[in-house]
Amino acid sequence: MRRFKLKGGGGKCVSLGKAKLRELLVKFIKVVATRLPDDVLKVLREEEKAEKNPIAKRFYGMMLENIRYAVEKGIPICQDTGIPFFFIKFGLRSPYLNLIPSVIEESMEMATKEVPLRPNAVDPVTDKNLGDNVGPHIPWIEYELLPDSDLVEIVLLLSGGGSSLPGRSITFKPLNGFEEMIEFVVDAVSEYGVNACPPLFIGIGIGATSEIASMLAKRALLRSIGSKNENNVIAKLEELLLRRLNELKIGIQGYGVGRSVLDVHIEYSARHPTTFAVGLSMNCWVLRRGIMRLYPDGRVEFPLYSGVRVR
Repeated sequence: MRRFKLKGGGGKCVSLGKAKLRELLVKFIKVVATRLPDDVLKVLREEEKAEKNPIAKRFYGMMLENIRYAVEKGIPICQDTGIPFFFIKFGLRSPYLNLIPSVIEESMEMATKEVPLRPNAVDPVTDKNLGDNVGPHIPWIEYELLPDSDLVEIVLLLSGGGSSLPGRSITFKPLNGFEEMIEFVVDAVSEYGVNACPPLFIGIGIGATSEIASMLAKRALLRSIGSKNENNVIAKLEELLLRRLNELKIGIQGYGVGRSVLDVHIEYSARHPTTFAVGLSMNCWVLRRGIMRLYPDGRVEFPLYSGVRVR
């Protein structure tokens, strides 16, 4: 059931053919499913090293062992390989402009068999599992067109069901928007965070409508661990929420020890004069996101993963 501010890379255009592009996308999907990006792996190692509580330290040790085993065997880190979200920046001068939409869906079908990925796309009308992670509006794909560019940047986020269940949005009146946002997030994590496989990564969106806020919350999970919003007010809110959420003492895997939340990121848009919408997206400790860059001269990069040979 298929549907259809980067700078220029320069250099001679020797673009990849469709078959090679599909092969590289399958590899990219496999890398995202079987490895954690460097920044996520770094924070988990730091937590394990710094942790004094023996229970929390043991959990981190098991997590890191799980990561090593997945890399060694080339198998998914988690049996729930999630719903694929693709965020694509498209240079309009890129030679891949006409190929990417169909190749992404073909690559998901192939990766489901070859990695393998668990089939997670279910038709909500028939309750039938579609078998290949391709269905109506799945994989979810968002495009951003860049007029003065010849590059393509593909970001993939694999969003598992357990940490997606607590996702929610709400629209407040703007008078006390930030205060109500803080309490909304703290209450939601307090009630549902224990079931989302903590320690968690929290994405929050602020916008004009719940739809905008929800999508910004998902995009917030794409930011590098430890990064702060460029707006100082928002950056301070990120720090405040990180502190408040860890004061809940949910702890690693809900045991009440170790940190409950490893980072909080907030993205925002302009809002309507009468609305202050908030979206919340939680992600478990297995934050599976990757970037694939395609240059017009045939070069390909996976910049979030050290030690991975693209070809």
